[in-house]
Amino acid sequence: MKQSAFVVLIVVACLVGLAGQAVADLNSLRGAEPVPAMEAPPAMMDFINDKENIKRSFEEQPPLVPHTNEKYTINLTTNKCLDCHMKQEGKEEAKSVEMSESHFVDRNGVKHTKPVGGRHFCTQCHVPQVDAKPLVGSTFQAAK
Repeated sequence: MKQSAFVVLIVVACLVGLAGQAVADLNSLRGAEPVPAMEAPPAMMDFINDKENIKRSFEEQPPLVPHTNEKYTINLTTNKCLDCHMKQEGKEEAKSVEMSESHFVDRNGVKHTKPVGGRHFCTQCHVPQVDAKPLVGSTFQAAK
């Protein structure tokens, strides 16, 4: 008898709490300010197509891509970037800036002939450069 009375008491307390929440005035973190209407998306930026390497902003920054790559296929079996950025059989150099040796070394220090798993998906680190104004202010200064 005592156990069933305890369960009923807990259920009643939960119902009272839920009823209190239903009538309470709820405020968002923005306060009483209404949600603004959807703004138009920003205009698409043109990629900087350049033959020269784009200057890096800080040490160890992955190089920026000086061309568009949105139509390049990069999946588990195909990587269009490798067509130009990896030495081809019988060639001394790649067609474009060659990938660094770090892309061929796994976490155990073993060197491979193809980019290792974490380095196969180029767009994880390398992004095309656009001439866009910053979204927020910053006091960041590039490495000298």
